[in-house]
Amino acid sequence: NDLVIQLFAIIMNYLYLSVLLICLIKLNYGFNDLNVTANNASTSTIYLLAHSWTPEYCYGQTSSPGCTSPESYWGKYYTIHGLWPQYSTSGYPSYCTTESFDSSVIDTIGWTTMTTYWPNVDYALTSSDYTEFWEHEWTKHGTCSGLSQLNYFQNTINLYIKYGTPSILTSAVGSTISASSLRSAMGGSSYVALQCTSGSYLSGAYSCWSQSNGIPGSKTTCPSDVLAEDTCTSSTLKVTSF
Repeated sequence: NDLVIQLFAIIMNYLYLSVLLICLIKLNYGFNDLNVTANNASTSTIYLLAHSWTPEYCYGQTSSPGCTSPESYWGKYYTIHGLWPQYSTSGYPSYCTTESFDSSVIDTIGWTTMTTYWPNVDYALTSSDYTEFWEHEWTKHGTCSGLSQLNYFQNTINLYIKYGTPSILTSAVGSTISASSLRSAMGGSSYVALQCTSGSYLSGAYSCWSQSNGIPGSKTTCPSDVLAEDTCTSSTLKVTSF
């Protein structure tokens, strides 16, 4: 009887250890799957560069300090809304990590550079809330770029400066512009989705870019869901001025 009991105890211990090992293996696979998901989110196929036409955003915004006292630059050129990782088929990743926004990065790039090209017109330059816009862009989109905060913001600025604003748009401030001409000047109708208020007042644009290891590359065709967000239904667009 004692021998039987001992054999039974050995068998039960063996079964317990086997089940425990199987559970640990499955748990490990689960963690690997989570890592794969996170890595995929940080290496999205393309980027979407969101441009803003600040005079249209500011139209009627009498309570926004940047709108009541705008910089002259904002009245002639696009400003940056953000650089957003985008899947090549449809959709986009967001909030990929919990890394907090580091405001010292803005000082490294340069306060004047950021407020000129990537302004937050809803707050005065002296407001402690001015950096909220950049914090939002980093938290929602930048964390999915696979880049450090410094590289994310700096590469966005570099791409924006390199791409620039079409001269035909700058020349049309306070007047009108052909929607098809503007699309052509921004790479063509497959490479940009224009944004309009009420179908005819230009408010911004989305342009699409390839990327390698998180670094923006060249213009690329936009996914169909991005092109579907083109809200400029009129053939002639009004270009608001301050």
